[in-house]
Amino acid sequence: MKNKFFLFIAFFLVVALVWAVQNGQGDTSQGIIDCGNSHDCLYEQISGGRSAKVIITEKIESLFLEEKSEVKIEPYNGQFKVIMTILELKRLEREEPLTKSVIGSISENCPQIIDNLSEIESASASCTVNTAEEAKTLAMKGLSNTVINKYSCTGKLVDEINRICVTPDFPNFPPGIKKPAIYLYPLRESKVRIAVDLKGVITKSEPDYNTGWEVTAKPSGLINGRYDYLFYEARLDELKLPKEGWIVKYGDLKKWFDVTLKNLGLNVKEISQFEDYWLKELPLAEYYEIRLLDDIFLKENMDLKINPEPETMIRRNFYFKPQEFKIILKEPEIVTPERKGFTVIEWGGLLDNQYR
Repeated sequence: MKNKFFLFIAFFLVVALVWAVQNGQGDTSQGIIDCGNSHDCLYEQISGGRSAKVIITEKIESLFLEEKSEVKIEPYNGQFKVIMTILELKRLEREEPLTKSVIGSISENCPQIIDNLSEIESASASCTVNTAEEAKTLAMKGLSNTVINKYSCTGKLVDEINRICVTPDFPNFPPGIKKPAIYLYPLRESKVRIAVDLKGVITKSEPDYNTGWEVTAKPSGLINGRYDYLFYEARLDELKLPKEGWIVKYGDLKKWFDVTLKNLGLNVKEISQFEDYWLKELPLAEYYEIRLLDDIFLKENMDLKINPEPETMIRRNFYFKPQEFKIILKEPEIVTPERKGFTVIEWGGLLDNQYR
């Protein structure tokens, strides 16, 4: 009777083990539970303090690649270590419908990955998160610049992404400058000639730019009897960002613009028109990283040639980037300029929304 009981228990354990293996939830020889492609299984196992992994095959929309990758999560000193490994990359036909994967978010802004497949295949990235929920989310969404920075991800995959995708100046090429608005305030009604010495190409303008603007401006700022400002948009050949900047909550943008733009030398009308445009243009996000392009870059890449020459020129072109999490930036020191004589004001910006 006792032998039959033990045989029954052994049979039950074998059946349970076979079921677990067939359902992708069996222990490997290293004690890693294989959850197949189930993120719910992954979450359940790591919430119970066990190491687990998923293996996912997905398609990368921006590169027309199929990626097979492994995400392994291990409890580690009260936290969770998330290890992502690219197992295989396969090119796809352009007609196939595609989705995202571990490197999908990165690749949207880094098409040159397609020319460096051998460097990232079999490469891994290791990130450390605080909760099982964060680990599951990371396993499902994959890598992005925000993830790499927030979780201090390291490893060959991160090194290769940085090498392949990040240039010394700007990751998006070519960058586009939106809505530079040029205000003219001569001391008396005057004919004014304006040209943009641009390293790039103008894509929009009002009035038509052609080879430059020749307009009549009044002290009130009215141009040709109808315009508050001259307007253009352009694609730049390059962009160099300053190291300093601001991090602003999305809900605080208007209040921040009210204060900062005034301190930067803009008047009430200019601030209002800036906000009318940019508060509609900036997509919803948790935070915005904001940097102010410096005068040296503007002069070298989008210089304004104005005749007669103004006594005061104030140019405020911003770089906006939505961020999911608050990052640390050193804020620049602001010195409010004095508006004297014939004054020219310009505001504009660039929106980098590739890593949201």
